Amino acid sequence: MTVFGYFVLAVALFSLYIAYRISEKISKQRNAVKEMPVFWKKCCPVFICLLTVGLNSLTAVLSYTFFWEKAYRAVNENKYEAVVVGYKKETVKNQNFRNSAYDTKVVYFPEVKYTDSEGKEVIKTVDITGNQPLAIGQQLKITDGGSKDSANSIELDWILLIFGGVFTGATTFLQACWLPTVQS
Repeated sequence: MTVFGYFVLAVALFSLYIAYRISEKISKQRNAVKEMPVFWKKCCPVFICLLTVGLNSLTAVLSYTFFWEKAYRAVNENKYEAVVVGYKKETVKNQNFRNSAYDTKVVYFPEVKYTDSEGKEVIKTVDITGNQPLAIGQQLKITDGGSKDSANSIELDWILLIFGGVFTGATTFLQACWLPTVQS
């Protein structure tokens, strides 16, 4: 298993522990007032567990892909000024509803050329894409460690940054609200 796999496993186990403690606290509060129905006793822990595991897993995956991978590569890899020399064109099929037809969409991954730290000219595909290709000759700031097939664009897409920030912030807020209930 990879480091990311262990991280997701740790998040899931931590989520299960929090879900157990929350359902235990709710159960104690309900028992002090009156006897809980059997349905509630069985479904409450499952629902809370699914909610916390789902939310934490979603946040772990989103924050990993939106922030940590790009940030890690931006900090640890060599930075270069690259020039767009071409495109890698891919066709993506998308289906909005189960009974609808597939929409075919063409996306363009820019291929860039730069000179690495050893003085060699390198051509790699950048990990950003869009419906409109970047202009040939346009300069990009990239990072590259040499070990991956694609170069990392330093410029983040603002939509991804906002969604990643919202999901990470929401989970942090919910964990901060739930931790006092778990500890008491």
